[in-house]
Amino acid sequence: MSLNVDIVTPEKVVYSGRADEVRVPGVNGEFGVLPDHALLLSLVKAGVVTVMNAGKSTRYVVGRGFAEAGPDRVVLLTDSCESADGVDKAAARELLTHAEAVIVDTAPGTDARLTAERDAELARARLEA
Repeated sequence: MSLNVDIVTPEKVVYSGRADEVRVPGVNGEFGVLPDHALLLSLVKAGVVTVMNAGKSTRYVVGRGFAEAGPDRVVLLTDSCESADGVDKAAARELLTHAEAVIVDTAPGTDARLTAERDAELARARLEA
């Protein structure tokens, strides 16, 4: 038995297929989903999603979103998703440096600060990939 997996952004379906296991960066920590998993709805933080099928793994860098898991399905709705293989580490380091500078110089709760925090989270996820 395997899982039906869909990873969807507002622009497109990034992945739709079968998997033996999926690992997701939940806000309370990474969790894995295998066939016959209990029903679960989780917030997703920026990080690396790993889709494993037939002994082969594919990794994606995702932004914030939601994951719904069940016995035969995983649906991940995220604001961004890219292949981990295509990450530009230099650009990610530059984004992280800029975002951290904005965070230090901006008042908490402002739109600029929230955007910088999201950018820093995504940059760290890209560097992790």
